[in-house]
Amino acid sequence: MIDIRNKKIEEDVFFQEREQVLSEWPTGKEVDLDEAITFHKNLPPHKVWAKKMLDPRNRSETFAITGMGKTTLEQQIELLRYVQDEGQAELLATSVDSFTRVHKYDVVEKGLRESMETGQSRLNGLPVVHHGVNGIRKIIESVDLPVGTRYGAADPRLIDEISLAGGHTGCSGDGLYNFWNMNSKLPPETVLRNHQYVHRLIGYYEEHGVPITPACQGMYGGGIPSSLVMTALLTQMLMMAEQGVKHVMLHFTAQGNLAQDVGSARTLQKLSREYLDRFGHKDVVTILTTGLSLVGYPVELGSAFAAIAFNSIVAKLCGAQINDIRTVSEAMTIPTKEDIAITFRSAKVIVDFFKGQAIQVDPKNLEIESQMSEMETRMILDRVIELGDGDVAVGLIQAIQSGILDHPFATSPLVPCHVMGIKDKHGAVRYLNHGNLPFTKEILAFHKEKITEREKDLGKKMDYETVVNDLLAISRGVLV
Repeated sequence: MIDIRNKKIEEDVFFQEREQVLSEWPTGKEVDLDEAITFHKNLPPHKVWAKKMLDPRNRSETFAITGMGKTTLEQQIELLRYVQDEGQAELLATSVDSFTRVHKYDVVEKGLRESMETGQSRLNGLPVVHHGVNGIRKIIESVDLPVGTRYGAADPRLIDEISLAGGHTGCSGDGLYNFWNMNSKLPPETVLRNHQYVHRLIGYYEEHGVPITPACQGMYGGGIPSSLVMTALLTQMLMMAEQGVKHVMLHFTAQGNLAQDVGSARTLQKLSREYLDRFGHKDVVTILTTGLSLVGYPVELGSAFAAIAFNSIVAKLCGAQINDIRTVSEAMTIPTKEDIAITFRSAKVIVDFFKGQAIQVDPKNLEIESQMSEMETRMILDRVIELGDGDVAVGLIQAIQSGILDHPFATSPLVPCHVMGIKDKHGAVRYLNHGNLPFTKEILAFHKEKITEREKDLGKKMDYETVVNDLLAISRGVLV
């Protein structure tokens, strides 16, 4: 059993572990940290994720991002250049293929070979590990925008070693998100420790003058109350900061009710600053990214465009700098370069329409949702910290085991999954079951009242069928 603590990995331990990580595949030998640091320092500022986001001229902008991944270098370069030029993109991404994420490198090698022979992409993303540092550099040097990786993996250490050394300045993932969204076998201690390694690697880059911006999501899933998501996210932000991460993308999952989404997003930004300062990380900068939680993607083209537009409006209202969208073809196939480009242009037009305009969500409902999300998040997060006697990592393990922090749709059998969310009559997500979350009677009464209002409208009790319909609602063209 790994003894997980929220403590910075000692440098000698880190470098000893790196030898094992880099030996997993021959391209690991291409990673030279000192040389990689020099390469990053020679990148122009407009190709560095953190510098672009923190440029005063860009602070009020909302840039779109989505997944982009093909198998061969030539295909990936063609894709990114097309999206950059024809899609008018401001940020680019490298989606890593599924087999690389689970270390099935022999399968990847076969898929890469077939892709090169046929000219068709046989994998659902870029096999970062197989292309190695030199291959990734060709991609980074072929475009004129920041590029970040997108993936979910229980053990992403070699992926990040190679992708960061190759010149990516943004990257994916935190340990908790990947524990209960991308894993069914490993205990939380192992997944969290794998990500501590990644964040220590990022911290090492930061200590040598190279800003790297990882994404922090906490958990993902449709119909999950915002306080649960935010608590998970904030624990991971604190664990990242402890390893030396200085720039964090806080990924807020919106559900579609504007008052709840905007109120929760404001709460997230407030609490992130408060808890970072409380634990001595006053120099850590956060960037807000927002995306709609979609279990099912709209199949019909008009509905797909509508979802992109709504996602973009929510991002703008939340004050997000990054609008995390899904492409118009997401429900049907792996998106082409044309699909991605038209998706980007659509999102850009929507955001541009709202430039200079003040849009207000109903102040009364906004205040109620802000207060509720803050109270709920504080109760769970403070209990997690208390369980660990001030150590958020220790507290997390106990909280997961006891259901103090829970996930309704976790892929891991080690998670109780006793909580369940459901929408009220206005599309805000409430707690149908609160499991073992440490809530007061007043909070539980608030959620029960909101659910009862919808039950009266429907003339029946909320049940599993209602939950499923809620999860698929947006894909069917309705919020509730």
